[in-house]
Amino acid sequence: MEEYAAIEKAYMEFSGDKDAFCKAYKKNEDGIAERIQREVNMQHINAQSEAERAQKAMEERIAELEKALEREQEWRPYEDTDNVQQADYERLASQSDTEHMSDEKAKDLLYEWYGFAKEKIKIHRTLPRYEVNRHRQLRKVGEIDRAPLYNATDWNYIRFDCGCMSYELYNDNLRPYMH
Repeated sequence: MEEYAAIEKAYMEFSGDKDAFCKAYKKNEDGIAERIQREVNMQHINAQSEAERAQKAMEERIAELEKALEREQEWRPYEDTDNVQQADYERLASQSDTEHMSDEKAKDLLYEWYGFAKEKIKIHRTLPRYEVNRHRQLRKVGEIDRAPLYNATDWNYIRFDCGCMSYELYNDNLRPYMH
């Protein structure tokens, strides 16, 4: 369409008739065909530049709206109160005599104390980190390191799955882990 419009414009400005214009265009007399093509090329370049400017402006506006939405939703850290709190885990981990257990040692402990089949135990060394907004919606924002810990028979921590169940062992208290 752009090329046709440029040719038509050049034809209207041409001093001869249609046959003379067509011959001049085919022979590129006085650079008429090149001028038309250059004009079409510039229209394409200008249209592309305008589209890029419009896209950049739209992306900037979207970023502004996303920031405004973040502020409106009032996201803040969230911990499920049914699970072991991070502060409790960190208190245990910070003791100089607390051992960071290997997966095998943690599986041995779970087998010896509770009879879980070692081959069915999957030890988790991280937990998802969540935020909650004022509408009580959750989003995952990272992970928290939670290696198995042992200090004493009544001061320990292991997060694991066995079969289709998830558990936390904390201070010799075995309980379901709530996702």
